[in-house]
Amino acid sequence: MGRNYAALGCPHLLMSRVAALPVAALSVVVLAAVTALVLLPAQPGYAAEGEDIPADPVHLAIAAPMVGTSFTVGMQLSAGVAAALLSLPDGKLLGRDIRVTTHNDSCVSDIAERVALDLVQNPPDLVIGHSCSATTIAAAPIYAQHKVLQITPSSTNPQATEMGIGTLFRMIGRDEVQVDMAVERIATKHAGQRLGILHFQTGYSRWITRRVIEGLRSRGIEPDVIVESGASAISYIGEIQKLMAAGSEVVYLAGGALDSGVFMRQARQIGARFQVISSDTLVSYIFPETAGTAAEGVHFTFPSEAAELATAATAVAAIQQMGQQPVGYTLLTYAAVQTWIEGVRRASSFDAELVAAAIRRAPLQTILGSVTFDAKGDIKTSYPAFSWYTWKAGERVAID
Repeated sequence: MGRNYAALGCPHLLMSRVAALPVAALSVVVLAAVTALVLLPAQPGYAAEGEDIPADPVHLAIAAPMVGTSFTVGMQLSAGVAAALLSLPDGKLLGRDIRVTTHNDSCVSDIAERVALDLVQNPPDLVIGHSCSATTIAAAPIYAQHKVLQITPSSTNPQATEMGIGTLFRMIGRDEVQVDMAVERIATKHAGQRLGILHFQTGYSRWITRRVIEGLRSRGIEPDVIVESGASAISYIGEIQKLMAAGSEVVYLAGGALDSGVFMRQARQIGARFQVISSDTLVSYIFPETAGTAAEGVHFTFPSEAAELATAATAVAAIQQMGQQPVGYTLLTYAAVQTWIEGVRRASSFDAELVAAAIRRAPLQTILGSVTFDAKGDIKTSYPAFSWYTWKAGERVAID
């Protein structure tokens, strides 16, 4: 399906674009930068007498939003996969070439389900993705039924690993951790201030804000105002005015990077000065690009900066040599592929159940350091799952 891209530099990888929807000019530039890192394998010839016939390539599928407002997440996953596969000495795993395909799910559950159903017609050996929690939850049972190994670099909803799927892993912490951190920050650093809550009409936003409210109430803290808004709105002026009318001094919101960026830009334009606290979705550069200077000072949680780890230096260099930056979920994706590679080597097999068992058998050395996975598929690292960050002059900066 879709168009194949070829370029010099990596003789054993194949990446094909599956999405056929139109892409904004910036999307095209980023897609070209990532897909230009892979090369179509040489055309098959006839084996001479006595020569071994090459085994079929291993199929690695990337499932994420490749177009639309969240396309940068898909590009991060694609860059992480490409860089990690370049670490293979001969570009092969257990002597087999690796074919990479990308599949657009638009961060929509119904589309993700169709992507999964299409993929399992000829099951891949690994799915990297999906990225959004709702799409991972929709697609995971389909992959599990067809014994496809799945590793998500970015889905934080606890339900993803509460479904009892033994072949599903995630490289990021769970939302309960972000909830606890938000509640603690509001209760301690903003004690006594008037509190507003804004949530969007999406599963992610409703889930995490509902639990933040529950956590606050368990501490005797009642929000002064709770405002609901539609996602992908052109204007959030009405919602901002409700928050301002309630005298909100601090606002908790969890939503998409674009929606949050529009909200922040408009809030500052009409004079709102409340402190905003949010979650990992604001790591996307779409947020500061949309919010502009209004992104300054917004606090959000995200996994501790992997790029600062000594173990990540080689990966960071590889990604930068590709013309990309190790932003967002790129390094988590790199570590996801490392996890799979080590599992395959331990199992001496590409069988999903054997590889999953091998991954759980003992700690794995990745760019995130030594990691383990529990019975549910949740990652355990030697450092906290999330840290606090803010945007400053267009760069993500650690705080606290």
